Amino acid sequence: MSASSLVQVTSPTEGVRVITLNRPEKRNAMSQGLIGDLLRELKIASTDSAVKAIVITGNGTFFSAGADLKDIAGLDATGARTCRYLEDLCLGMSAVRKPLLAAVNGPALGGGFEVALMCDLIIASKSAYFALPETKRGLIPGAGGTQRLTAAVGKFRAMRTVLTGRPITSEEALSWGLVCDLTEDCDMLQRTVASANALTEHGSEALQLAKEAVCRADSLCRDDLFERNLYYTTFGTEEKRKGVDEFLAKRGR
Repeated sequence: MSASSLVQVTSPTEGVRVITLNRPEKRNAMSQGLIGDLLRELKIASTDSAVKAIVITGNGTFFSAGADLKDIAGLDATGARTCRYLEDLCLGMSAVRKPLLAAVNGPALGGGFEVALMCDLIIASKSAYFALPETKRGLIPGAGGTQRLTAAVGKFRAMRTVLTGRPITSEEALSWGLVCDLTEDCDMLQRTVASANALTEHGSEALQLAKEAVCRADSLCRDDLFERNLYYTTFGTEEKRKGVDEFLAKRGR
């Protein structure tokens, strides 16, 4: 099974769908095109009765380097609010009722980390690490990162991660309860698929209802919209303009 060039789709075992972010030359940065293709494949998997669990991973050495800053370089606060940047990603992933597993094969940064946080289970390779470096670019996380990370690891660990941009090592992530399991790099996807495959032995409706119940408990104290409005506010600051322009200049745009 295949999909567009921006995502690859396979079914390694009965009942398990693997969606691979496929921009390795850009460290799987989350462009609008990639986000659209990811959401389309998630919707297809969600409506396929043969699929009981979905795995998201990255092609190459990165899970995802986060949002493609080229997409937001020219956006001000009004433009960001008008196009509702990242809202489709948040709503689309939240609408998936089936279990979502993140197979984090390498660094998960910014929006890439937020995609992993939107999943229900995270399994990571030992070389993986996680970070929310947005404040270094005059931004803040905008896809639920401040909310989900705080719920997962507590206020003070989340504050350190968000305010400093300091990476969380895979070992720290495991000890904090952020990651369910660590594997050798070569075994990461195989281990994640095995975990997903174990879920296929359970009833589909039971899995979906159980996920809904846990997500309901998690969402009682979470306000993604509040975070996203603050995120859009940063688009109107000089810090954002300078931070994004400096980053893109270093990368040669």
